[in-house]
Amino acid sequence: MDLQTDYFRAADEAAVRKVMTSGERPAAEVFESVRARGIDPTVVLPRLVSALREEDAPAPAEDGPDRSVWPTGLQPWHEEAPATAVDFEDPWMTGPWVVELSDETRDALAGVQRKRLPQLTSQWARTEEVKSVERIELMKLIHQLGVLARRAKQDGQHLYCVLTA
Repeated sequence: MDLQTDYFRAADEAAVRKVMTSGERPAAEVFESVRARGIDPTVVLPRLVSALREEDAPAPAEDGPDRSVWPTGLQPWHEEAPATAVDFEDPWMTGPWVVELSDETRDALAGVQRKRLPQLTSQWARTEEVKSVERIELMKLIHQLGVLARRAKQDGQHLYCVLTA
């Protein structure tokens, strides 16, 4: 499955859920966002964050997003979910899915410096999932994510990722 990933900033989970519930427009159109095709928040983005932190701080990057924001309700694979046949129309199966990134991830991305872009791009380009992406595209994406994260941090907002199948 090829996932479309869009990172965006929003005030809080309630604002995100309001947009997702209305279904009128995608979250990436409502909020300031960055399209990052295939850069998932659980594997690929943490590798960039690790590269950012290597020089800035010795703390390891967190593994993926803090929590799911959308859809709401019990996930069908949760141990407390009723043992029924899988409903392939269930929003948990069809998406879109929204996760909130940790503020630590936001802050690490907000620290992207233009002078470090070539080095970060080279480090991140070694990640298996992005090896086929042109380096100039990776560099642009790192810069765009940094700008988005800085604006979110300045405005007291959080970063989210919407994944669409």
